[in-house]
Amino acid sequence: MVLVALGLSGGIASAAAQERTFEALALPTCTVSDSSVPATSSGDRDCVLAVGNANEAVEVLQWSLRYCNSQDIAVDGIYGPNTESAVENVQRAAGIAVDGVYGPETRRNMLWIDYGECV
Repeated sequence: MVLVALGLSGGIASAAAQERTFEALALPTCTVSDSSVPATSSGDRDCVLAVGNANEAVEVLQWSLRYCNSQDIAVDGIYGPNTESAVENVQRAAGIAVDGVYGPETRRNMLWIDYGECV
């Protein structure tokens, strides 16, 4: 069911990409920022964001996508199609699974704003 909701049941998505997406959705949703990285309210950075999320964690993700990862998106705290496309661009550039879902692997392959600098 979850894969259908994400639009992955048909089309050309590989079984491996579908499995990674399903596994990522088993993680908690990011809701806040831990310093400059999306996290859960308990500070866990192993969390996910996807289309439909709207919160502080999305906003911090968007800031880093825009200013450190050269993605031309608005910083509005809403994970919509433009944020999804920006995440896909980062995933593609990093050579990791491209699913538009922000999770631990995407976090490890992004630059983040830290004290005004991209690290």
